[in-house]
Amino acid sequence: MSSREPTLKTTGIRKGLKIFGGIELQSGKFIFMETPEKFNSSSYVQFIGCLAKAGDRPIILIEDGAPYHRSAEVKKFKKDMEEKGVLFTYRLPTFSPDLNPIEKLWRNTKKDATHLKYFKAFDELRLSVINVFRKYMSDAAKVIKVMKKLRDSVTPNFPIDRG
Repeated sequence: MSSREPTLKTTGIRKGLKIFGGIELQSGKFIFMETPEKFNSSSYVQFIGCLAKAGDRPIILIEDGAPYHRSAEVKKFKKDMEEKGVLFTYRLPTFSPDLNPIEKLWRNTKKDATHLKYFKAFDELRLSVINVFRKYMSDAAKVIKVMKKLRDSVTPNFPIDRG
């Protein structure tokens, strides 16, 4: 019996859905923000502002090495937020998606919302993703499950820097 790759109908048009996301470590609260543009400094600053408004305590934000995380605009915003005691950021080591819980959540989202599914219109794809996010938001257990393995492996010497 030979295995075949599944085939899927396509429109031939490629368009990306750009979404920032954050997960609260203990509760599993999931916060996301869609942006119509490419990820950049101004959209990232806007997202960090959303995180700050969503919480009632200081934020410890763990970032990957995306270039816009280190732009002058973002650095200034993060410095101002840190001086106010609102935001503290740490950067993951290079090439360490296994330490980033949001990466697992993105994989699960693709599996649940878009994998091997045909969407006639981009809005149908977007709605499918948003519906999966709503499930995450209504049942934090789904998000906590994603993070349990990471939480269990975190040690006091977690390899992050203040970059």
